[in-house]
Amino acid sequence: MIEELRKGRLKLKLAFKEFGAPNPVKNAVLIHGTGARAEMWSPQIELLVNAGWYCLVPDLRGHGESAEPGEQNDLKSHMTDILQTLADCNLTYPAVFVGHSLGSIISLELAAAKPEMVSKILAVSLPGKVPALTVSAFRLFMGFPYRAIKGTFVHRSLGWRERVLLDTNYHSLNQVVQNFADLDYVSALPPVMCPVHFAVGRLDPVAPAIHVETMHKKLPASTLEIIEWAGHNCMDSQPAAFNRWFMSKMDS
Repeated sequence: MIEELRKGRLKLKLAFKEFGAPNPVKNAVLIHGTGARAEMWSPQIELLVNAGWYCLVPDLRGHGESAEPGEQNDLKSHMTDILQTLADCNLTYPAVFVGHSLGSIISLELAAAKPEMVSKILAVSLPGKVPALTVSAFRLFMGFPYRAIKGTFVHRSLGWRERVLLDTNYHSLNQVVQNFADLDYVSALPPVMCPVHFAVGRLDPVAPAIHVETMHKKLPASTLEIIEWAGHNCMDSQPAAFNRWFMSKMDS
């Protein structure tokens, strides 16, 4: 199958999980970020299912259980993957799209390209313009530490986030730097018409809060929640504060 994908003979349908019963109103797509997988949303999925939501949660290409065809993984590729995967699912549109980091980028672009599909967006840790120092640090990590640690005892003993990052396909991670390091939503955002609810950790090194605040001011139909004492994975470091914000925006 991988060879067929490389030759462009097959479209890539992502691995995904469904939670809850199909619902004519409460439908959500939750998209993880770089170096994560669908399971990162488990606490939020439990809250949503208990509130009657139907959730579809994909693994992006090269992440989790999804294949990595080894081609250029740019924004167009990720959007095509998501649309191809959603085509045969039980979602009723418009649906709420929840994204973290790269997942929030994909959600914004889908809302701009397919406004009929998206009722609102919860954009968590949206990297409107990744600082150069952060890009350099990630390139350094991919240059040697990733290969040196992957598959070792150290890898297996790490926490969930770090372990899953190292589980992620090398090409997939490297393509994020190649294709998204120069992204600049701080200067110009996609033409999104639906409500956008931003959340970001005050200490986020990938999506600086000041950049997210600037994007918020550019979108009239948006709100902003800055979560104190939290970094890029604010749902992990401040789960209670994050989940209060999350459910308030899902139900609004």
